Amino acid sequence: MLEQDYFANRLGDVYEYSRIPYKCGEGTSNQNVEYFWELCIDASGNIIFVLHTKEPLQSLANAFKIQSFSGISDDETWEIECTNLHFLAREAEISQKLPMFYLPNSITLKRKVQGTNHSTLAKAYFSNFRFSRVDCECGFLTKINGKELCFQMLENSKQLVEFIDIERISNAILSKISIPINQDEDIESIKDEATSISWFLNLLNLNTTFIPIIEYFSGSEIIQYSIENTVKNSFHRNYIIDNCRIDGGIPKAFNECYANYKSWQIKIDINTLIGFLVEINQQKYIELKLATMLMAYEYFLTKYLINQNSLRQDQVSKSVQDKLSLLNNHLRFIPSQMMDDTLRGAVRNPLFHQGEIALMNLNDKIDIFKKYYDLLIRIVLRILGYTGKYMSVVTHSPTDP
Repeated sequence: MLEQDYFANRLGDVYEYSRIPYKCGEGTSNQNVEYFWELCIDASGNIIFVLHTKEPLQSLANAFKIQSFSGISDDETWEIECTNLHFLAREAEISQKLPMFYLPNSITLKRKVQGTNHSTLAKAYFSNFRFSRVDCECGFLTKINGKELCFQMLENSKQLVEFIDIERISNAILSKISIPINQDEDIESIKDEATSISWFLNLLNLNTTFIPIIEYFSGSEIIQYSIENTVKNSFHRNYIIDNCRIDGGIPKAFNECYANYKSWQIKIDINTLIGFLVEINQQKYIELKLATMLMAYEYFLTKYLINQNSLRQDQVSKSVQDKLSLLNNHLRFIPSQMMDDTLRGAVRNPLFHQGEIALMNLNDKIDIFKKYYDLLIRIVLRILGYTGKYMSVVTHSPTDP
C-alpha cells in the first residue's frame, strides 16, 4: 500500500485542500480478483485511484481488462463502486505486488449503513466557477423549479486562486451549490439538474465548470459521494456575466434565462453550441479560434432556423451569411455590415479551403474574430431572453446585448 503519506507528498502543499483527502480498503474486480484500493480526490477534482494486487501479478494483460471494481473501506464505513476503469501506469516490476493507477469514469461512495435514510440535500462542487472576489465568500440564492438553491464560494477559494495564479495548479474546485431534495426525487434527477446548471454556467463563465463531485446528505450526515471524471480546462477570468461589474449579475441571468436554456437544450441541443463557445475561448491560435467559431455559427444557425421553420432540411447548404440574414428576420439587431460577404468570402472559404487567411494580417484576423465572436454571444443571450449587460470581448466592459 502507498498509504496517505504518498498522496500528501505527491500533491505537496495543495494536499490539504483535497475534496477527499484519503480513503482505502479492499475489494474485487469484475474478473473476481481481490485487490487493495486507495483513493484521493484532489483540490481540482482529479481522481487518483490505485489498486494493489494481493498476490504477485503473473501477467500485466489482466490489469488492462479491469472494467469495474467494488469494495469496502478499511473502517467499514464506505462501500465503493467504480465503473469504466482506464489503466494508466504501474510502479514496479511485474513479478512484484505492484500498485496500478487507474482513472475510473465514475466512483460512488455510499455509507455502508444507511437504513431508510432519504437524501435531503445535495452539495455539488464546481470547477473554475468563481462569482465573487477572492476576498469575498458571500453567495447568492436563486429559484429553480420552485426550489431555492444556494450558491457559495468555498472557504478556501482565495488560497486556491493564489495557487492558480502562481501556476502551482491550473484549475480548482472553487464554489458549490446546495440543492434541496424533495421526498419524491431521486439522486439521478438531482444529478441531471446539477449537470444542466453546470452547462449553463459554462456559458456565463466561458469555461468548463463541470461538477467532479456531489455530496448527498441525510440531515447533517453525508451518506453518498458521486465522483465523475470531468473535463477541466485552465482557470481564467473571461466571464460573460460578471457579478462584480454587472448589476444583478449571475442571479439575474439565472432568473431570466435558465428556464429558456432548458427549453433550448431540448429543441436544438444548445449544449453543443456552449461547448463550441468554451472551446473557442481555450484555443491559442487565431486560425483555430476562427475555424471553431465558424463551426459554431454553422451549427447554431442551422439548428435554430430549422426549429423556427425558417430553413428546410434541403437548404442547410446555404452560406453562413445567408443564414445570418435569415436569423436577423427574427432578432432584428445584427448590423448590416456584419451580414455582408466578409465571414464567408474573406474568412471561411480561404481558411477551410487553403488552411490560412493569406490576405489578412494578424491584427485584422483578431479584429474580425472579436467582432463575430462577440456577435455570437449576443445572439445567444438574446434568444435566452437576457436583458442585463454582459462583458463584451470587444470593449472588455459591461455592454448591452
